[in-house]
Amino acid sequence: MSARRKQAQGAVDRMLGVVPWYNGLPDAEREEIRGRLRMVSLGTGEYLFRAGERSPGWYGVVDGLVKWSSRGADGKTLSLAGFSTGSWFGEATMIRGARFEYEVVALRPSRVVILPRDTCERLWNNNIEFTKALMEHLAQRVDWLMASYTGNVLLDVDTMVARAVAAQLAAESHSGTDGRLKISQEEIASLCGVSRQRCNAALTRLARAGVLQTRYGGLTILDREALHQHAKMNCNSGG
Repeated sequence: MSARRKQAQGAVDRMLGVVPWYNGLPDAEREEIRGRLRMVSLGTGEYLFRAGERSPGWYGVVDGLVKWSSRGADGKTLSLAGFSTGSWFGEATMIRGARFEYEVVALRPSRVVILPRDTCERLWNNNIEFTKALMEHLAQRVDWLMASYTGNVLLDVDTMVARAVAAQLAAESHSGTDGRLKISQEEIASLCGVSRQRCNAALTRLARAGVLQTRYGGLTILDREALHQHAKMNCNSGG
């Protein structure tokens, strides 16, 4: 086995090691899933898939950051969410066996694994823990979409930025980052669908309020409760 392949497999194992639904499965199911995963490497700005493509399965982020967005007939895009290490997405389209109605693009170099649909189908027909995990992801996705719609229609930039930061904090909570998020201001702006200048101004106001601290290459969350208050979210919401 080459050193690069061994390194990639190690990254997948570390990611799976903190995924609750995976670790709740019997050994045989975990072994099958691990053996069926296919990895895709993306450069910054490279698309994982575009609208109209058919879903091959369930996606999990090994490392990096990808953005979920929808493009209108006029060419404008609506940012829906960001997925970072340990996030799984695409379950609704996979279950329906449909084509994607949205697109996912890498905001930084990223690696994503795909669990084939036939494996997922066998598991959701035979393993209650896997089925429960899918249902929980679907429920979280509905909650996040409702919040995203509200944010894009009713909320100001400060709230939208706070929501994007809170979502990344929730996504990375299992990684032992202790409130230190590796995400740039440009990436947050892209996730919110606002200009970098407006995003920076919002982050400055959140910093002055004692919610977070900006640093080179990321953010440090100083007050999680205040962050959720600024995001107008329940502390248990994660997206």
